[in-house]
Amino acid sequence: MKIITLHADYINFKPLKKALKSIEDLTKKEAEEKKIKEPLVILTAVEKGDDGNTIKKLVEEIKKISEQLNANNIVLYPYAHLSSNLGSPKEAENILKEAEKELKKLFKEVVRAPFGYYKEFEIKVKGHPLSELSREITGEKVTEEKISDEEIKELVKKMSKIKMSAPKGKNNWKSNVELGRDLDLYIVSEVIGGGLPLFTPKGTAIKRELEKFITEEELKRGYEYTSTPVMAKSDLYKVSGHWQHYQKDMFTLKLGNETFALRPMTCPFQFALYKRKPRSYKDLPKKYAEIAQLFRNEQSGELRGLTRLRQFSLADAHIICTHEQLEKQFAEVLDLIKFVMEKLGIEVWYRFSKHDPKNKEKYIDNPKAWKNTEDSMKKILDKLKVKYKEAKGEAAFYGPKLDLQYEDVYGKEDTLITVQIDFSAAERFDLKYLNEKGKEERPIIIHRSSIGAIERTMAYLLEKNQGVLPTWLSPIQVRVINFTDRNSKACEEFIEQLKSNMPTIRVDKDLDSVPLSGKIKDAEMQRIPYIIVIGDKEEQNKQIAVRKRGKKDIEQQNIEEFIKTIQKEIKERNGISNKMY
Repeated sequence: MKIITLHADYINFKPLKKALKSIEDLTKKEAEEKKIKEPLVILTAVEKGDDGNTIKKLVEEIKKISEQLNANNIVLYPYAHLSSNLGSPKEAENILKEAEKELKKLFKEVVRAPFGYYKEFEIKVKGHPLSELSREITGEKVTEEKISDEEIKELVKKMSKIKMSAPKGKNNWKSNVELGRDLDLYIVSEVIGGGLPLFTPKGTAIKRELEKFITEEELKRGYEYTSTPVMAKSDLYKVSGHWQHYQKDMFTLKLGNETFALRPMTCPFQFALYKRKPRSYKDLPKKYAEIAQLFRNEQSGELRGLTRLRQFSLADAHIICTHEQLEKQFAEVLDLIKFVMEKLGIEVWYRFSKHDPKNKEKYIDNPKAWKNTEDSMKKILDKLKVKYKEAKGEAAFYGPKLDLQYEDVYGKEDTLITVQIDFSAAERFDLKYLNEKGKEERPIIIHRSSIGAIERTMAYLLEKNQGVLPTWLSPIQVRVINFTDRNSKACEEFIEQLKSNMPTIRVDKDLDSVPLSGKIKDAEMQRIPYIIVIGDKEEQNKQIAVRKRGKKDIEQQNIEEFIKTIQKEIKERNGISNKMY
């Protein structure tokens, strides 16, 4: 139910003629013009699902507002224009009649304007801050759950107990779960829930650098970044087809009489942006990108560290292009992915995922479109000389895809990135553009990621390198250690000089009064790329002793020389490189 309350000097109204044939005729008295002074007018739209609980809440809300206004005369005025989700006329009339009965128990005068009639009315609303209010009222019962102090204490205790363990992988390597724990990158809390990691400042630094890296690269390549909501009404997903084919994997929630869902994908939102104005062939290709927060209702047994989550950040994008542009755009997507994989040293192989024509429940039933799209993708892949394996029944419900597969620390195969050709969305969303001749045509769409889910890519990099990340990705890039307590001031001055030249560098210090060997060992365990030691000799010569990760030798360097070296290394994002096809 939706209402608007109007505190007025007066309201006059008179029924004119029936708006609904099914409504009973009015009595002579009911058909007369009414004038009520000093009323609280309740414009009311009765919606589907409204019931006795709704009436009770309506009466409580009217009572509450009337007490604030000192209003004793109530006018219930049917006003269907407030909602697009109206209940049946019979139900609406009955609810208003019942509401009238309940209100008459509380107020001096209650008048209900006739339901189902066109009426003329005149109202003079007062001008104070509470004279016009709107409310949405649902009949859902909300029971307050009583929670004992002991139960709260137990939950608080659980928050302090972080249990993160996993078996060792091949070659006795650690998984991203153990590395995340040992390197203080993220935690998973039983109180917060599985598949919902909390990144520490160190873990957030890695995540932020990956997001920054891919955002900068995509902007260079002509992508336009969007920012869209994390949830939408079920209506949007019904249009996209996800409601029909993917609903069991979505988080849904009821808000009033409407159903919403946290988004498992970005595409429908970016299609809505495309549709905001007319398009011509000159506008295409349109390349929308976003680091999108997505939500998938994964079963608890499927959750694994950062590899499979219920909430994750996907470097998502959708390329809306002409059919003639498809091959070129697909090739450019693969070129971007190749660049990313080589820069990050990620090893993958390709899987051409096709649909299963027998599975009518999973896939859109359009055999001709499936054949044409799969043939087109195969032709493009072959032309680009991409080596791939074919997999039946692994396509998205709306089109074939190219999956970039990898092997985790346990030897399990998983998907890092997908590139999909969508033959159905343009028609579903009525996406179109004017061609060179001024005629409307449907575009075709590429769904793609470039670096995958940021969290899964982090998991891969952590496992493959066992936490040894290139300097630009490392949570702590430099650790400064004093040789003795008397060198602490020099260490602080060096950090200040370093930060003045590189404000965003991630540097920390270990000035504890413990043996130097122990401090160096701790820095090595944290996989910190550069360990700087400053002792009397370094102070005297205005130098620093630099120990680079993986090397035993300590090199004496001028401070300016070191700053220049690390600046270049971070700016160029130097690291492990891996050549692809």
